Parts: sequence; C-alpha cells; structure tokens
Amino acid sequence: MSAPFLLSSSGSGRATAYIESNKVISYQGKTHVAWLDTPGAGFRVKMRSLDQASGEWSDEVTIGESIDNHGGPALTIDGEGYLHIVYFSHHHPFRYHRSVRPNNSSEWGPMEQFGTDLTYPTLLCGNDGTLILSARRSHDNEPWDLEVWKKAPGAEWTYQSTILKSDRPNYSQYAASMVWGHDHKTLYLGFRMSEIPHIVTLEKMFSYSALGCLKSVDAGETWTKLDGTPVELPATQHTADIMMQTDSSQGRTIESGAIAISPDGVPFFAYSVRMDHSSEGYLATPLPDGGWKHVHLNPFLPKENRNEALIMSGGITFNGQGQPVIVAPLLNLEDGASYWGHPTTKLVRFDSEDGGHTFNGKLLGGKEAGQPQWMPSIERPTGFNDVPKNPGMIFTDGGRGAGCDDVLKNKVLWTVLD
Repeated sequence: MSAPFLLSSSGSGRATAYIESNKVISYQGKTHVAWLDTPGAGFRVKMRSLDQASGEWSDEVTIGESIDNHGGPALTIDGEGYLHIVYFSHHHPFRYHRSVRPNNSSEWGPMEQFGTDLTYPTLLCGNDGTLILSARRSHDNEPWDLEVWKKAPGAEWTYQSTILKSDRPNYSQYAASMVWGHDHKTLYLGFRMSEIPHIVTLEKMFSYSALGCLKSVDAGETWTKLDGTPVELPATQHTADIMMQTDSSQGRTIESGAIAISPDGVPFFAYSVRMDHSSEGYLATPLPDGGWKHVHLNPFLPKENRNEALIMSGGITFNGQGQPVIVAPLLNLEDGASYWGHPTTKLVRFDSEDGGHTFNGKLLGGKEAGQPQWMPSIERPTGFNDVPKNPGMIFTDGGRGAGCDDVLKNKVLWTVLD
C-alpha cells in the first residue's frame, strides 16, 4: 500500500462511511474523490481530484451541505465524462448535481432534489446515460423499504420501483450495494436487511438480519433470483436469494460489505457474523447448481491477529490481474464494547492469487493508539469509470462521535492498493 495522502483534517464522524455509496471515480487520467467534512460550519460534502500523471491534487471544492453525518456522497460518471453526485439526506429528499465540465470536479450545475425520506444512496450509470439509484425509504409506523430511482439524460429523477420491503415496522437498515454485470445491462444487488423493531440504545438493539441478493437483466426494470426465477416486487427476505438469516436472540448479527463481479461474471459478496466479543468474516459466491460457497476469511489473517474481530463493512474489488482484493476493519472486542468506532480498529487487506479460494491477509500501515482507522471505500465500477489495475481507496482516521450531529476533526486519507 502506498503511503496515505491527507485529503482533509476536518472529516466528520462518518467521513467515508457506507459501502453502498461509491466515493472514488477514475477517468482518463484523473481520480476524483468525495467525502463528508465538518469544517466548523456544519456538514459539507467536499471533493478533490488527482492528476494521475503528475501526482498533484487539486484544492478542495465544496459541493453542498449535508443534514448530518449520514448524508455523505455517492459518485458516478457517464460516458461523456460528466461527474454525477447525490448526497445530503438522512430521511429527507436527496440533492443531486452534475459537473459543468467533463472529468472536472471544480464546478457543478444547479442542485436538484428528489425523493421522500431517503438514506444511503447507491449510484450507477447505464449504457444510455441513465442514472440508476437505490436508497432506503423510511416510513412512520410501517415497514421500511428499498427504492429504485432513475434519471434519463436531460430528464428529472423518477421513482422506478420498491424492490425490497421489511417484514416489521419502525426501523430497518439496508446496506444495499449494486454493480453492473459485464454486459452493462445486468444489475446485481447485494443487501443486508437489518430489522430493528424496538431501539433501546445503539449498543443494545434487538435485530433480525438477512443477507441476500437480486438480479435484473434489464437495467432495473424487473428483478429475479440469480437463477432467473421472477420475483414479485417488493421482494422480501422470504422471496429474494438469501445467503443466511439470524437474529440477535441467537447472539449473532450480520454485517455486509460491497458486492463485486469477477472477470468470469460471478458475484462476490463479503459479509461477517458478529457476536458480543468476536466477529467472523466470509466471502460468499453462488454455486453452479444452487446454494452458496462461504470462504472463511479469519484464518487468513496474520497469526498474531487471528483472535480479533473481523467486521466486513468494507470494500471488495478486482485488480488488474483479475484477482479479488478486500479491505475491512479489524478490532479487539474483548472488552465487550460496541464495535462501531472501537479505538482498536485498524484496516486489514486480503489478496488472493487463485480467484478467491484462498487469501493472504495483512494489516494496512500503522495507526495512532486509541484512534480507529476504518470505513474504507474502494473504487468499484459504476458504469464508465476506469478502475485502475491497483484501485484507490479513501478511509477515515478518527472517532465516531457521540451522535449524528457531532462536529469532529477526523483525518480523511487516500491510498492506492498497490
């Protein structure tokens, strides 16, 4: 890994959070990165751009404000090189801009708003330039769901469908990650649905968790299981392809990472099963005749770290050799404290030389004692970006804060996974 570059010293408590929201875009010699800052005036979405030839970074540009630490950005780029960004919301309408010039983050067009009570955007660009977005929709006293929105070139954002719905009302998380198949028509959606009907505290929540996926061969118009079986919308944890289910009464909860497509078209899902004092990470791939193969990742950690907790709320991509690369948080949960922003958190990288059957795990650099390094966001294909042979990643160095509105001074760092 290259030495990290400091993008900002005023990152928010979730500066680079949420794997569903791609924050790194490379295109024709430039790399653009976006994050959520807290410069003192509240929450602001910031961007900087790297000239790959010279290694020089642009000055930071402020795109707009965010409602709180959940409102960070999602990026994509179209076939003409125009950047697109969605941000702001935590149970609000999203805000959207398109860059004024292709492959240039210094100036942005007028702001557009769309949606109701949305959070956690995934943003892709289709073959014809249509933007496709998924996001969680919250409701009062009803089950929450996952919506799909589209924006054709020159048109307004339009609601497309509700593709997932919880069984239980009041509160649900959807860690939903979309990726294109190699035909740029087939969409794969990986999701972790966590239903929390009664919140006591953030550290003590009873939850029902399901890990699953859906596929669309027509750019999000209709959805099926991986084998092509039609799924009536909205899908549920009973009708989608499900890899595993659990609830916290069993002492287990599920965390998930991004979804990626291998060079031979196989979807890769990273996830973890968390207990009070430990967490086990896995890589799941579908078997040809149905069912799932689950590769246990903890045994590939450095020997001295194998008793630590691996939380797969991280990124996965494929490098120039067609091999999977995974980055995830690793921490020590022996004290029984919440994993979220635990001071022992550091990042671990998994590399494979055999297509994901086995891995070599190693820690990424050093860290300040008591200061978590976490929330890795690796560049992944979103439609037209040129993901480098050695992808880039941004991550946060600093604490979580006490609440959604805390103004913090975390470091936001960039590195190349070479």
